[in-house]
Amino acid sequence: MGIYTRGRSKAINSPRHLTLRHARRSVAISKFNAGLTETHEDPPPVLKPGEEKLNSFWAPGLEAGPAHLIKATQTIKSPNPKENDIALVSKQVFYVDAPQFSLPEDSVYSTYPPPGYSDDHRILPHAVLSDPHLPWERRGSPKDDKKEPKDERNKVPWLILLTFTEDELKLKPDVLGTGNKFKQTSTLSVKMTVGDVHDLTAKANVFSPVSEILDVVKDDTKETDKIKQAQGEFIFIKSDLFKSIFSTFDDENKRQVPTSPDTNKFKYLSHVRNINTAGMAVAGTEDVGVFSVVVGSRSGPLTNTAPASVSVHLLSIEGVEDMSSFPADDKLVALCSLHSWNYTVMPPGMLNVFEAFTSLGETLDLLRPPEEIIKSIAEPGDELGNRLADRLRDGYSMVKYCPQTGEQTVALFRGPFTPSVVLPNEYLDTCSNSGQNLQILDRAVGVMDVSYSVAWQVGRTMALGDPNFCSALSRFRTAIHQGAMKEAKINAVQSAAGGAERFRQKADILASLSNTVKQLDRMHLNRQNKHIWLKTPSQKWLGPRLGRKAYPALGFNASKIKDDYLDRAKEVAEELALSTDGVNIYDETNNPVSEDWKVILAWVMDRMFLAGVPAHYLISDPTHLEHERLKFFYVDPNWVDAMIDGGLSLANHMGEDRDREAIKHIVNNYVKHQAEHQLHTPQIPSYGFYLRSDLVTMFPDLKVETLSEVPKKAENEKAGDNRVETLSKPPKEPHPKKAPLLRHNIIADGVMLALLDRYPGSDDFKGLLFTQPPHQQRFAVGHSLTDSEIGISLRRQYTVSQEICETDKHRHDPLQKFTKTCQDRENWFIWSTEPGSQANDVRMLRLPYFAEQQIQILQGMPTQEGGEKYFDDTIPNSALLAKQLDDPYYEFAVPFKDKLAGLGPAPPEFRTLNMTGHTRVMKLVKHDDDLICRGDESSEASDAESSSVDTSISSDDSSFFQRHEDYSAADHVMKYNIAPHVRKPRVHDDGIRLLSTSHSSLSGEGASNVPTFNCDVYSPGKNAIHVNKDNLPDDLVFSVLVKGQEYSNEHLIEFDILIKLGPATDRRKKLLESYDGPGPRMLSNLRFNVLTAVMERNEIQYLKLRLLPRNAIGYVVGSRMSNEVSFLLCLAKVNIFAEQDALLTLETEARYVNRPQVFENKFTIMIRNDSL
Repeated sequence: MGIYTRGRSKAINSPRHLTLRHARRSVAISKFNAGLTETHEDPPPVLKPGEEKLNSFWAPGLEAGPAHLIKATQTIKSPNPKENDIALVSKQVFYVDAPQFSLPEDSVYSTYPPPGYSDDHRILPHAVLSDPHLPWERRGSPKDDKKEPKDERNKVPWLILLTFTEDELKLKPDVLGTGNKFKQTSTLSVKMTVGDVHDLTAKANVFSPVSEILDVVKDDTKETDKIKQAQGEFIFIKSDLFKSIFSTFDDENKRQVPTSPDTNKFKYLSHVRNINTAGMAVAGTEDVGVFSVVVGSRSGPLTNTAPASVSVHLLSIEGVEDMSSFPADDKLVALCSLHSWNYTVMPPGMLNVFEAFTSLGETLDLLRPPEEIIKSIAEPGDELGNRLADRLRDGYSMVKYCPQTGEQTVALFRGPFTPSVVLPNEYLDTCSNSGQNLQILDRAVGVMDVSYSVAWQVGRTMALGDPNFCSALSRFRTAIHQGAMKEAKINAVQSAAGGAERFRQKADILASLSNTVKQLDRMHLNRQNKHIWLKTPSQKWLGPRLGRKAYPALGFNASKIKDDYLDRAKEVAEELALSTDGVNIYDETNNPVSEDWKVILAWVMDRMFLAGVPAHYLISDPTHLEHERLKFFYVDPNWVDAMIDGGLSLANHMGEDRDREAIKHIVNNYVKHQAEHQLHTPQIPSYGFYLRSDLVTMFPDLKVETLSEVPKKAENEKAGDNRVETLSKPPKEPHPKKAPLLRHNIIADGVMLALLDRYPGSDDFKGLLFTQPPHQQRFAVGHSLTDSEIGISLRRQYTVSQEICETDKHRHDPLQKFTKTCQDRENWFIWSTEPGSQANDVRMLRLPYFAEQQIQILQGMPTQEGGEKYFDDTIPNSALLAKQLDDPYYEFAVPFKDKLAGLGPAPPEFRTLNMTGHTRVMKLVKHDDDLICRGDESSEASDAESSSVDTSISSDDSSFFQRHEDYSAADHVMKYNIAPHVRKPRVHDDGIRLLSTSHSSLSGEGASNVPTFNCDVYSPGKNAIHVNKDNLPDDLVFSVLVKGQEYSNEHLIEFDILIKLGPATDRRKKLLESYDGPGPRMLSNLRFNVLTAVMERNEIQYLKLRLLPRNAIGYVVGSRMSNEVSFLLCLAKVNIFAEQDALLTLETEARYVNRPQVFENKFTIMIRNDSL
């Protein structure tokens, strides 16, 4: 879901977006503070955590609806003073494209109450929109916009939110006319086109502002037809209710019906909220979020004694104020509904938000089965039952298990989330090739614990499902293996040769060239120098050589290679894990040397955050997480290690997987590394919680904060009051040293998951604080509402800074608290159309009186000690009214006491991978890697004594797999010795041209009765070949259109297109420098094949594209040819030229049976350089 940020999006597409964004910002802040950058690359948001900014409206520059006229004037001045200037005027009428009868997907960010949920009847529903401009995209009140002086603080939106009961919207059969098959939806709206609604206004008893909308564009036929064809949902309300909604009420609570509908009062019911999204599950993908909020003005039914369902509709009031009058009493009014939902209004005494939070606090627990289930298994004296109860208390579940022998039994299973601390298992220290060795037998009950084995399989399965990771891991393993084997072989050879002096590499020889020259200069001076060995000419090329037995074994499983391989593999892996600066390791805030390592590290870290793990592995049994529960857990590092080991086991082609050990080595280096410009090592989850509650559905962005101190109760707290009034909230610093939450997601409807890297009771983690989000707070008529009485607590508002605001000791106390009955004059709420009738058919805020009285009372607020006002404003507005309508929001604090903090001993400081030992596979056959290599048999006897190679075979050697010794690759396998995806063009002999007796142009003599081929070359979807500065290989379309073939009896053997090859710097322009792409393919005419060939003619290289008939006889009769034989040349790299448009000439040749001459032709193509 897109979030408007009023700037560049800072969302990171990763399950670790919270930690990654925090790390990158830490680097940016550190560089800026150190003076390494002139500007702040990633500045923190202006709003600090917990802050918000309200605006009455955000109007776009141009409104949709009426036609706009743009006028451009250009004055041309003549150089002749006697001539008059020429004024050129151009006009253009246009319409602004904006939603009108339906909203784009994800326009509605959230609604309250949520669909299908329940709440109190005093609650005013509201909708939060993703686009802050949306409520003002169109005109809601043309009269108010034209009124002078213009209201700069408020603007009437074109969207309003209203609540309806079923009897207010339910339609009688045939009320829309007989024969109409319109059906009402679950929210009692009707789906139809605007044209259908317009027809109903003429035929049925229906009145609608749609007629006024169409009347505005009646002169534009195209726009009129477009509007009539638009689909939408419409509700039909009674005329009397329509009058009450769009009329005002006087001080006697009597309805004052104007001559035409009045929409002015709805300008107080929409506003914009700019918030800091820290600690929010959904909106937290960005630093800030800007939302528009539309608040309803009608409450739910007031007299229901049982739950009652109501429908809420986001209505368009465009055109309502343009209606000349109100409809007659017997008519229905059709209004367009752009979004709707149902919720249930509960009678007094039902569960509310405060009670929901209180219930969570009373049922805090760890992630495991309820205690009553555990107690039902444990019975006094039953050792087996008590043992199983202990395992359930540790978070285990009993699952079906099928061992390798095939029978069905049970096993113990636990996911990565445990109710107690689990330290790294010292016995799980080696990698696994199957996961079977990770099973643990519980000897007390004789049941196998398959938790880690399942984790290994889960990791392997997830890795197999990620092709990017599989490819990167395979390439990375290859890079490690090649580099490590090279170094290990060199060391083995040097050791066998007697030291590095006896076997020198190219770099050693080049480095010693200067010394070699000096030695050559001194050869004739010191004949006794033992380092200079002069030989006779016959001995010049005779030097010492190793005997057959002295050749070292250089296979992967050879003892010398095996002993040295792991160290060399770690060295190579460490080099690949560096950043491009060659000093620091890659830490996801800099650029990597290896892009494959970037992919692998991201995958491993995502698994440490348990991203992508199926839910039934995280929560092994539904009883672990009951409804309306907050449960805490610890992350088992062994489970995560096993999962990562399963993923890294892919692409292993050896028995002993030492490459995997090297990869884990650099992963651990990253985990223990404190990156430059950061204050801590990478954050890795070790603790977390699940929250399953309707509160998560009501408030998807329920804010979560960590507390640095245990929350304390207020001094004036009453006895028995468990509410926490004073909380030790985290400091409102814009950028904390560490990210408070590492992962924060809504994983299912009503289920929240949060992961942290700190432990309960630590210095910076004394508790959790849950807060209703500022853009999803509830709105209410007042603190109480009945069918005859309303209670309102008028809040204090401030126009001074927060520091001055906090000097008011009574800032949390209501400014005024009063009660109004339905019989009172000057009421703030309207119950019924007729005062005192108890009909309760209106149930609406009295606006604008409510907003005007609020500002009037606020102006009488007590002043500061110096006489300055806390509140100084005179204009009522929607932002100020929204602060009054806000229902009191609740903060739910969870202090970590001993029973929650005492989960066990603290884990190690660094969360490194523990399974780092290499795997072992029992060999099936003995191999000869350590035996002497096949060499010169004649030298075996003479040099056997000098061989000191240990030829013993280790008992733990892995199997060696090799092809049969008689195997040899076929010629077609090794064709041209190039990559499998490359089709290298064949070299074509131009002898057929040399043997031709003559050549003929198609337009010349002898070309009669021969088909004509019209050719062109262009980029797909273009009319020319387009290139840009990147000049990447691209497909080229060769259009070959045949004309005149229906009158031809010629037998076509072959049609060729010749392309000169050469660089772009040649004097004569050439299309391609070379071609090594995958080749051409036919587009539609599959009766031909297209082949490539390379030929040379007149010392010029050509790429020859040959069109050959696909038949056994080798030709095609012209009259049977199709009118096109176009084809595509795939991934050709076109030469780029200095001019924008370059013209090139290509040649064609056609050959026919019984025609000795070759029919030649030429055609011109254009290359357009888009980078100029």
